[in-house]
Amino acid sequence: MAGDTSGDKIRVREFKEQLVKAARMYAMCQKAGVTEPLDVTALAVAAFEDMPLKQALVLVRSNEQNIKDLAWAFENSGSAREFEQRVKEIKNLPRERQRR
Repeated sequence: MAGDTSGDKIRVREFKEQLVKAARMYAMCQKAGVTEPLDVTALAVAAFEDMPLKQALVLVRSNEQNIKDLAWAFENSGSAREFEQRVKEIKNLPRERQRR
């Protein structure tokens, strides 16, 4: 159908889910002291999302700041509600002041 955006909404939701999963992996890698946490994150995304490695690397590297911001939210939250609050805080910060 012309104008049907349900497919777009599904793709956006899937993309957001992938970013959250990547951020969780990135936070775990940082906590474990992994030398290259973004590379390990890309490997995990490729494996768990059944995605070619090159595509996963592009996803992770092109969304590096978003993943780091979400990882910060994970690390500083003790519950799903706190995580949602941290994400709102990130959204409200000016881009130059966002946490790394």
